[in-house]
Amino acid sequence: MNIPTALTHAPVPLEQRLASGIVPEPIRLSVGIEDSRDLIAELLQALD
Repeated sequence: MNIPTALTHAPVPLEQRLASGIVPEPIRLSVGIEDSRDLIAELLQALD
């Protein structure tokens, strides 16, 4: 999990991001072929 505005979008000025509809709140989740129960448990742990 990562926060795009802190990583991939960080070089883009805030004003330009906001004008493009990129807001600070979204997060990006990358998942693979793990068991769904493991993915859910890891997501819940990260949100805690």
